[in-house]
Amino acid sequence: MKLYYYIDRRGNFGDDLNPWLWPKLIPNVINDDDSEIFVGIGTLLNNNIPEGPNKIVFGSGAGYGSALPTVDEKWKFYCVRGPLTAARLGLPGEYAVTDPAALVSTVFRADDSKRSGIAFIPHHLSAWNLDWERVCRDVGIRYIDPRKDVDTVLGEIARSSAIIAEAMHGAILADSFRIPWMPVVLYDHILQPKWLDWAGSLALKYSPVRLNGAWDPDYNYSKLDQLKIVTKRSLCKIGLGSTTWTPPPAKSTNREIESFVRQFERMVREPSLMLSKDSVFDEASSRLMDKLEQFKADFS
Repeated sequence: MKLYYYIDRRGNFGDDLNPWLWPKLIPNVINDDDSEIFVGIGTLLNNNIPEGPNKIVFGSGAGYGSALPTVDEKWKFYCVRGPLTAARLGLPGEYAVTDPAALVSTVFRADDSKRSGIAFIPHHLSAWNLDWERVCRDVGIRYIDPRKDVDTVLGEIARSSAIIAEAMHGAILADSFRIPWMPVVLYDHILQPKWLDWAGSLALKYSPVRLNGAWDPDYNYSKLDQLKIVTKRSLCKIGLGSTTWTPPPAKSTNREIESFVRQFERMVREPSLMLSKDSVFDEASSRLMDKLEQFKADFS
């Protein structure tokens, strides 16, 4: 069967966990046969899933998309991410296990003797909004770029003593490595229900720190693109912009950026860290492994 997952061509380690993890866990099952699809890590359960193939669901969540999928005889559920997804799909509560990214800890060994320092990992869309490398350096923490490859991101998370996470899978992996973490919301593209879904699977309360994130996207663009953006902004200000243009990225003033960095620094100085209870995490992990063994038996 073929992996079904969201692919961001610019990079997003959370989604990219799929081709990294599943071939390690079920190497004799995953191939390019798209008559059946394996729906694993991600908020994938919506009306965008193709109708034709059989669908094997292992730990996915609902949240994105304009509607829920139409579940028929072509669907087989082993587990879903959390209680909100199970309720929305009308599944019995026992199908709500936890996010399958927790299985990463079974194939990636994090050396806890080398952990040091706090690191910040933003949502992959937020990564384009600001020069986070500079911001994190200025406030004395490390930056983890969610657009980098999975091995790099895992290594950076694993060597941290604490994680500040806007990226949900940054928090999920920190929790599975037993590293304390803190959720934050900086921009309005953060989908709260998916966090609540996962947090509910581990008896956690999702109460993120909220800051108004600054916007300085120009550093991500080439010189030519920056010139185009500046020109578009100028023309739009005097009413000469075209309705066919893609709106130029919003840009914070230097004063607004400095204010945000000060707020970010205050948050970093006194982080409200959390971690699921060992007993709760171990039980969820055990249930995930049981589901995986059941899947292997069914498709051996």
